[in-house]
Amino acid sequence: MQAEHKQVLLIEDNLDWRQMAASTLEAAGYKVIGVSGAAEALLQADDLKLALIILDLDLGGENGLMLMKQLKRHHQGVPILICTGMDPAEPAVQRMREIGADHFLRKGTMSELINAVSLVASRNREAQLPSSSPHS
Repeated sequence: MQAEHKQVLLIEDNLDWRQMAASTLEAAGYKVIGVSGAAEALLQADDLKLALIILDLDLGGENGLMLMKQLKRHHQGVPILICTGMDPAEPAVQRMREIGADHFLRKGTMSELINAVSLVASRNREAQLPSSSPHS
């Protein structure tokens, strides 16, 4: 049986955290494309078949909100997990949720990241399953 690798786009400007998260996700069976900012994300985004996008809100001065809007246009239906050190009560975090972030995770342990990725990915798979009930 061939294992299906799910591709994840990880957008994180902190190199150490990006490498640690990528290693953890790869060990859990994901193929990770790690980039440091908006330009790299948008250059690579169009030709990727993604299962999930993990986006840091604070990308060293770049606007995570604008990037999320662009990513949602390029990858309709691909869930976006916001993973940031910011407090969930921050206005920027609230705005991300309003415009369609699928999940929010405050940076913490790698096990919390894996749990959040698994949750978002399973929700997305369930949403893509055809309905067994006829439409009225």
